[in-house]
Amino acid sequence: MKTAAFIIIAIATASSLTYAKDAALVAKGKAIFKVNCETCHGEKADGMGPAGQYMSPHPRNLVKDKFKAGDSTAQIYNTVTNGLPNTAMVGFPQLTDADRHAVAAYVKSLRAH
Repeated sequence: MKTAAFIIIAIATASSLTYAKDAALVAKGKAIFKVNCETCHGEKADGMGPAGQYMSPHPRNLVKDKFKAGDSTAQIYNTVTNGLPNTAMVGFPQLTDADRHAVAAYVKSLRAH
């Protein structure tokens, strides 16, 4: 059973890294992030956007802060879709499913280097 769990984790991790390295998907996500997320998270995704710098607490630094709801691509997608309860992070269910996946790939790519 431990071997099966290890294989599942290894496949999920490899899948997340591959997903984040899909250049076209990441580029699409970056463009969507710029329009929908940059105001709070900032151009550098450091939580110091034009609005974010005045929020207390600041929005998450997506490059180096621990993610509140997990940092797998699926967990990031869930946060983009639903937001985070009791925070200023709102969900973006109005974005298409493909666009939310692209944003998740972009955010995941910020950690891939």
